[in-house]
Amino acid sequence: GMKNGAQKRGIRREEGEIDQMVPEGGGEQKHLLSGEDEIELECVGDPDTEPAYKKTGWRQRGTVITLCALTMFLFADQNIMAPNLTAIAHEFGFSDRERDAKLGGEISFAFFVMGGPVALLVGWLTDLVERKVLFVALLFLGLCPALATILVTEFWHLLVLRAVTGVSIGGAMPLVFSFLGDMFPARERAKTSALVSLSIGLGITLGQLVAGFAGPVYGWRMPFVIVSLPAVCLTAASWWIIVEPERGLSEEGLQQQFEEKAEFRYKERITPGKACGIFAVASNNLIFFQGIPGCLPWAVIMVFLNDYLTQDKGMSVQASTVVLTALNVGGCFGAYFGGVWGQMCYNWRRHSITLLMGATTLVGIAPVVWLVTLSDPLPPHWVICAVAFLGGWIGYITGPNVRAILLNVNAPETRGTAFAIYNLMDHLGTGLGPGILVLFMQGTGDDRTAAFVSAVVAGWVVCGATWLFTGLVMVRDEDRLQKRLESSEGPE
Repeated sequence: GMKNGAQKRGIRREEGEIDQMVPEGGGEQKHLLSGEDEIELECVGDPDTEPAYKKTGWRQRGTVITLCALTMFLFADQNIMAPNLTAIAHEFGFSDRERDAKLGGEISFAFFVMGGPVALLVGWLTDLVERKVLFVALLFLGLCPALATILVTEFWHLLVLRAVTGVSIGGAMPLVFSFLGDMFPARERAKTSALVSLSIGLGITLGQLVAGFAGPVYGWRMPFVIVSLPAVCLTAASWWIIVEPERGLSEEGLQQQFEEKAEFRYKERITPGKACGIFAVASNNLIFFQGIPGCLPWAVIMVFLNDYLTQDKGMSVQASTVVLTALNVGGCFGAYFGGVWGQMCYNWRRHSITLLMGATTLVGIAPVVWLVTLSDPLPPHWVICAVAFLGGWIGYITGPNVRAILLNVNAPETRGTAFAIYNLMDHLGTGLGPGILVLFMQGTGDDRTAAFVSAVVAGWVVCGATWLFTGLVMVRDEDRLQKRLESSEGPE
């Protein structure tokens, strides 16, 4: 496994001795996250010591919990229209075809694809300015349009409000992971990323549940208010809870400077040259490349599977919704345990995290293909739900680990931009996936089953192979970064 730089030098201090390394006059240790909330920097690479987050004070724990809670509320907004599409279409006087084209197509395009380029700008700003200010501003930008949905009377109102919320969701992720990258060392990032992935899954599930139960009773606008009101209150409170971490604090390559110079600050910031340098890192290019093929199977699952099980396999709407819910619940487990298992693999042999990702991506093809090719008569409903749960569990294992790798191969000042590019590729895959699927259907003579199987197999075989290739370059990219950081200079 990876050994910490300070550990190599044989430095091992107890908490009471931490002041001995600080020159007189520099005793307040401003480089730590906050006064009394100290992280024992020299021990972060030692598997026998407690992880860094357990050594942080309540404000750092509060920061992580608040970031996860706000992520959950923000993503509750992502699929909140899905259960009430027909009710919205009737209010605007749309036919069934217009419903799918406008509420399904145009709003999805505005939400995912228009949000992407603006999220790139947010990613750039993440690496330049104080992140807490940007994060709180971005949350208000996303939550106020959600609240304003109660006033919508025209379709274009809804289109504009959804596009603004899409910008907020796209921009928030680079910020959240930039925070976490500076709060946790590489030995803990996959586990921490798992908490964020779990928050995203819980948020999407929460939004759909609220919309499904409150929408038919109180009207389709009310779920937006129910989800965003508590989020607005928490966002206001978060200004006093969230702590801005010192950039570079958890990097192995910077530990010696932080330990030896009390006044050391990591001053590097994003520049156009460094932004281009993101594409010089092989791991980044492989991660960006798999975004579109990797999202194709999710287009089958999220956009078409519910309708397909109803129309083509003869299930009731309720029965197919239960199948999708089982898949989402499995996904929540997969997102969390995937990060935990990924961290165990990484701490054992760094490259083995990509073996876990590649293997589970390829194995995940089987349950989804089984769901798409159900025979008539259908198996018992509980069997279908169990396979869907398993498919969700396996399919979501990769997510938290991709984000941990991105943190580990990018410098503190380029992470926001790297995550924005990753989000853009994922959003392109999510936004273009249904369109690519339609091309598959035309190629198979409108045979939905053949098109879905082709898309799932092609998408995840490419994706799984990409993860196995990533294992060949990831360790080299990490080591290059840490060597560069070791040579970086703080202010004299």
